[in-house]
Amino acid sequence: MSDNRFSFGRNWRKFVQKNFSTERVAKAELRLLEVLKLDNLQGYTFLDIGCGSGLHSLAALKCGASRVVSFDYDPDSVEITKYLRTLEGNPPHWEVTQGSVLDEAFMRALPQADIIYAWGVLHHTGDTWKALTNSRVPLSPNGVAVIALYSYTCYYNAHLAFGNLTPEQWLEIKQRYNKAGFFAKKLLEWQYVSRNFLWRDLEQFWWEIKRPSRAIQRIRDFYGVISTYKDRRGMEFWTDVRDWLGGWPMDFVKESEVVRFAGSQLGLELLDLITGEGNTEFIFRPIGAQNYWDEVMRRYVREELASPFSHKEGYCWMASLPHLSGLADTEERPTQSSLRMLEDGRLLQFAHAPHLTIAKAGEGRYSHWQDNLYFSTSDNSDPNTNGRRYEIRYLPATSP
Repeated sequence: MSDNRFSFGRNWRKFVQKNFSTERVAKAELRLLEVLKLDNLQGYTFLDIGCGSGLHSLAALKCGASRVVSFDYDPDSVEITKYLRTLEGNPPHWEVTQGSVLDEAFMRALPQADIIYAWGVLHHTGDTWKALTNSRVPLSPNGVAVIALYSYTCYYNAHLAFGNLTPEQWLEIKQRYNKAGFFAKKLLEWQYVSRNFLWRDLEQFWWEIKRPSRAIQRIRDFYGVISTYKDRRGMEFWTDVRDWLGGWPMDFVKESEVVRFAGSQLGLELLDLITGEGNTEFIFRPIGAQNYWDEVMRRYVREELASPFSHKEGYCWMASLPHLSGLADTEERPTQSSLRMLEDGRLLQFAHAPHLTIAKAGEGRYSHWQDNLYFSTSDNSDPNTNGRRYEIRYLPATSP
């Protein structure tokens, strides 16, 4: 496995050298605070596990963190993060070091952190479950952990709904990419971009290329994706393409397995689950902890859903929510809804799911779309007769 390991640090070095900007840092700050539901990080210790480019460590510093500790396994990532620290004037409350999340002794030597941040990292270690276990070690008793992991559900959804590759096929492509030469890598990158952002197959390509106005619009749409990509955590399109295709070793995880493992093995409770894209973001805290999330929870509006629910097809059921249409997902903003659905008080496991996959696969997938909530139960039973209680929670539009 190590022979085919992707050079994550080199990729991040290129990102910083070619694309780093104060605007990207500002985007990363906004996204970080949005996920944490905080206005700033003043008084918080921030631990960045697998710091990569160092961008989000710098964002945490800019957000006012009292102490930032960054580490990565890859020496190139450590070096480029130290470079950003130098640009910032070598602040004494930002520490950068090399280490592995799989090294329990190293993790135990770290200071306790109020916020642990491991975004898109643990699934690239070769042992996701050990990495997840060790990332728990430095979390303070009342801390919060933000863990982003590649979602099996998301890629399986895409396979079912849109005819894309299965997660297993993606793992094969990643290994092939790392074995390939320079030009073969470029070909794989353009094949990926074409299939996912331009034309899905040759038939669609030839159909649209014969219609110049349609082809031009498709290219404009693609340019729009690239030009606005920095809005996603401050990242850069081609850097993420290489990271996705080359990211090996690699595991996909299922949300239900992570939540169950975190609760039973690590003593963590799930606060929020942000789904709909390749990485699912899990927000955890120790069971029994008391922190600012208690106030966040009080800001949520909670509504119990009244049966009977309408059956659409397969495992898909529907509840009407016309009063929340302004918060719902749309064609233009397919993941904007902050609504979460709960079954007997526990978060269901995948929001923003394509409706076809809700019907075909179920297992807690749901979608808040326009006037309605389309959903499935955790075990694909009939919500009208299974005796369970269903509710939704959301932040009102006026909340910060």
